[in-house]
Amino acid sequence: MKMKQLWWYVLSVTVVLVGVAGGCGWSGYGLAREILRGEVNFSGGNYQFFNWCTNGLPIVGRLGQILDGKYIVLLQNNRELRATGGFVGSYVRVIWDMGKLVDLGVQDIYVPDGKLVGHVEPPYPVQESFRQGWWKLRDANWDPDFASAAATVKWFLEQGGETGIKGIAAVNLDLIQRWLGVIGWVNVPEFGEVVNADNMYSLAQKYAETSWYEGSKQKQEFLGAVGEEVVKLTRNVSIRKYIPLMKLFYEELSKKQMQMWFEDEEMRRIVDSLGWGGRIEKPGREIDLLYVVESNLGANKSNCCVERRLTHDVKRDEHVTREKLRIEWMNTSEYDSPVKPVFWGGNYLTYVRVVLPEEAKIQDIKVRGLILRMSTPNDFLMPNSLRQEISWDMYNIEKRSGHQIVGFWVRVEHKDSATAELEYESVRAGEYKILVKRQPGIEKFGYKLTVDGKTKFDGFINRDILI
Repeated sequence: MKMKQLWWYVLSVTVVLVGVAGGCGWSGYGLAREILRGEVNFSGGNYQFFNWCTNGLPIVGRLGQILDGKYIVLLQNNRELRATGGFVGSYVRVIWDMGKLVDLGVQDIYVPDGKLVGHVEPPYPVQESFRQGWWKLRDANWDPDFASAAATVKWFLEQGGETGIKGIAAVNLDLIQRWLGVIGWVNVPEFGEVVNADNMYSLAQKYAETSWYEGSKQKQEFLGAVGEEVVKLTRNVSIRKYIPLMKLFYEELSKKQMQMWFEDEEMRRIVDSLGWGGRIEKPGREIDLLYVVESNLGANKSNCCVERRLTHDVKRDEHVTREKLRIEWMNTSEYDSPVKPVFWGGNYLTYVRVVLPEEAKIQDIKVRGLILRMSTPNDFLMPNSLRQEISWDMYNIEKRSGHQIVGFWVRVEHKDSATAELEYESVRAGEYKILVKRQPGIEKFGYKLTVDGKTKFDGFINRDILI
């Protein structure tokens, strides 16, 4: 087999994580080696003991089912933030046959994208930004709920010839850098490069965008070569490095920086119960919900340099709960647009969606002090694919079961900041509780919560948290 890239490992690393956490580390270590070699013996001692040691946990007992079929791993560049983590420039195709890895390869997202037959109407923000008149695979991870986004991605992939997909996983570029940070540097002789955690991103951008031309394969070949070398090193990693590596994967899953979706309904239920499915759950009638989701539609990597802070003020009386949310973005980019190959950031153009409880009633939304109007049916009389101007002056509400999604545009110039303010009302009884979610692709953000004049939280959110 020519390529053995690292990213497919996320599809089965769950097994090892459970072993480390449950005290079955040695058998998990042996099983991980088998997975990395692409030959898992389900009747052998490692799997049998590991399955017994973990007391038949569902995902462990189903490993034989998991390692049999075709999977897609989306490689997301979270410097260009999208709803599920980042822009998908490439993906890994993984095919297992009863525990044996029979096919593996990195593919450029534009290959299946170019095979799409027919026309698909784009979400209106995608059209307003790019004005291309269509929706394609490259922008298909649009939905903030990963399960919904993955199903859409699967459909687009199928139109491009990638059929028979059993599951989809997504990982962010930061994971690859952290992986290298644990195992060390790798030499990639085909490209004359030594790749480490510090230069991984710049080299990936170099081969993805510099001197790129239609039909070029240098991006996928570079990623494939790097992956091959990383897996070679990982296969022989010592216990001393193995433990922090497994800890890294567990943390990435816990923080939703890795997400999974399966075609099989029972597997989806298991993954969701573990919190690895990237779902927007309904937290409960007496629990508030806050989830801010950004999609960088500026065709640059400005999320290298963007930070945000949320200030949330809640005031209650016996009849109603009034909430005011202020979001501030700071863009420290030195330039207004990319200066290749040195700098890839620039001005930040983002479509922001704030996920709130379904019963919340919007009173007012301001962006940079401008009061936005709520969209009406008249705003969408024409097909989305014909829109040519950005709707700076309006916000749109999408109703879902258990929550609503409020969307609007924000632009943050380089070396500048911008704010959005939302005021809304809801009904909450008893002690105030709120589930604050963090978007995949963002490491952390500042959050201050004040309830009836008393500060209840003031710090950073680096994972979903119930306060």
